[in-house]
Amino acid sequence: MSSTSTDNTNNSTSNDLLKHNSSDLAQKDAYKASNNSQNNIDDLYANNEIPMNLLPADKHPYWNNVPTGRTSIEDPPQLEYDEHHIDLIADQELDDYELDYDLYGNGTASNSNKSRGLIKGTITSDGIIDDDFESELGGNEPTELHDTEDVDYQLMTKIAEYGIIECCGDDKFGRKTIVFSACRLPNQELIKNSEFKTVIKFRECLFKYFLQAFDQYVDMDYVLIYFHYGLRSYNRPSYGWLMKSYLKIDRKYKKNLKALYVVHPTKWVKFLWPVLRSLISAKFSRKVTYINHLSELEEYVHLENIRIPVEVKNFDPVIRLELPKNQMRLTTKFHVSLQFILDNEPGETIPIVVRQTIDYIKDCGLNEPGIFRRAAVVSLIKEVQQKYNEGQPVIFEQYGDVHLAACVLKTFLRDLSEPLMTYRLYNELLGLSGTLKRPDQIDVIRDLIIEKLPTQNYNVLKYLIEFLNLVANYSNTNLMTTTNLSIVFGPNLSWSEDVQMNSLASYSLINTFTEILIARYTELFLK
Repeated sequence: MSSTSTDNTNNSTSNDLLKHNSSDLAQKDAYKASNNSQNNIDDLYANNEIPMNLLPADKHPYWNNVPTGRTSIEDPPQLEYDEHHIDLIADQELDDYELDYDLYGNGTASNSNKSRGLIKGTITSDGIIDDDFESELGGNEPTELHDTEDVDYQLMTKIAEYGIIECCGDDKFGRKTIVFSACRLPNQELIKNSEFKTVIKFRECLFKYFLQAFDQYVDMDYVLIYFHYGLRSYNRPSYGWLMKSYLKIDRKYKKNLKALYVVHPTKWVKFLWPVLRSLISAKFSRKVTYINHLSELEEYVHLENIRIPVEVKNFDPVIRLELPKNQMRLTTKFHVSLQFILDNEPGETIPIVVRQTIDYIKDCGLNEPGIFRRAAVVSLIKEVQQKYNEGQPVIFEQYGDVHLAACVLKTFLRDLSEPLMTYRLYNELLGLSGTLKRPDQIDVIRDLIIEKLPTQNYNVLKYLIEFLNLVANYSNTNLMTTTNLSIVFGPNLSWSEDVQMNSLASYSLINTFTEILIARYTELFLK
């Protein structure tokens, strides 16, 4: 994507801003790929304005705290780790389920693994070499859920109406959550009398919808919840089709899947899985967890944020035993309100969890590729959360993992009993869909967050967005553009009290709103 017109930041719409930012990053990548000299890069930027999300060095409040030697935006941050020999190791690692297949029989199967030679990689928090990490996260725009150029566009909108596949924000460990509900698969006889005409066509569109829905989240760590209840002989896909579909799925959809929760598995599923495991891969099978009751699932995800089908709820009602408020520790930081936290942190306007995690990431993680997209070890996240809840000191330097601090920050925001943007403003945010394209969008958004957000919420939001704007300044090395950051933080800043409102379409609007907050921080919060 490129643009030859001068970007007038104050008057541009959000779309103009995003196009300009994408153009700027694309040009940088092109120059790096061609190994041109630094003088060529300087010449390129001499003729282009700096994107809005990159504030001038002499005006940014955090700029003096960056690593030594960096005084301007055009002096890109350097990676703070040595990747020596990583290429060789990553190239030698053989993924036991990395297969390239032709999805639709048109001869377009990828040959990337044979042609790319040495694979540049990094080591993830769980010790796995993450090959070709930079190219997969490097500023790519997320795939839209519906591609109007697809010949099956109208049919795929019908797939969306079934609610078979849905995104439900983050789990309790900061990983994106995607839900697949078997009970919502339609009767095969109904399919034959519908727009799809044949079961084969329905399954083809379902598979394409599955991939397009996942495209928005596969570059970050995510989990999949499969509700097995409701799968019957009249709506069940054949096992042969399931196996073929699995083999068609590109590795990028598999490698960042951290857990597959199979809820209400039957004896047949438990019997069949060991057989499938021998055909698929041992690595993938280790990600599978059987959940017999919804109450068990609550250990991993926020049930109130998941659109659990009514049929599943009726089959397995959840009975919660809430902790009485008089038994709650005053030091509790998670699963409580922002008001409760600040009331019990005298003199603080920013919760200690937010301040400490951000301070650590500013010191050690601004150059970390994929910061906020990688998961940390679950047991360590639980340990840190428990320490905070018990009032014990947390020293992130002792853990030495910036992804741990990033996950704790995300889970803190998601675990608030009411989102930072409040329930009351959720519908108003969705109502901004038309406003976000108007020239006066900044004035409208500024009035909303200043006049309608409680003061405590506004202070924390401003502190957080200022930090995310700083993170975006380092997108040359951490690969977290304003778009990437908005996908991560949007669902953690705003969600509806009515679970049915938390749809993929709603998340898309919330993400756009969040991106404008980050990219236009100066205009929204400092004027």
